[in-house]
Amino acid sequence: MDNDQINRIEEMLMLIPTKMCRNMNQRFVNFILKDLSKELAKHHFMILKMLQEKEKFYVTEIVQMLGITKSQMTTSVDKLLKLGYVERWSDTQDRRKIYVSITKDGEKITEKINTRIKERFYEDIKVLSQNDLNELEKGLKVLNKLCSISEQ
Repeated sequence: MDNDQINRIEEMLMLIPTKMCRNMNQRFVNFILKDLSKELAKHHFMILKMLQEKEKFYVTEIVQMLGITKSQMTTSVDKLLKLGYVERWSDTQDRRKIYVSITKDGEKITEKINTRIKERFYEDIKVLSQNDLNELEKGLKVLNKLCSISEQ
């Protein structure tokens, strides 16, 4: 193994997520969410996206997955409830456990946001050549494989 190469890879793996998050945050605030809803923040969309992918979550599951505090989650769920994008109820077996699920209105706004993200992505990716796209796809497959190994 080439230690210099491994060090470069490690550095990129630490740097790229930070850049992507910063970039995504700016896009959400400046491009995607501002026209759709002044009341939604990036973490609200992340919650809705998770709920769109899975029928329901315990609030504590979302807290762990997003790395936010319970009080932040409570505030976010309250906001999403007020907007009519989620519903909340207690587990019938253990009332301390709270479920959250997405509503039809939540589905609609999430789809609108997804569409805007895709539109912006297609605009950004136009600057890449076909060779760049091929390399990016290969790299993402390798990164996905690395993430899968890390999850085991």
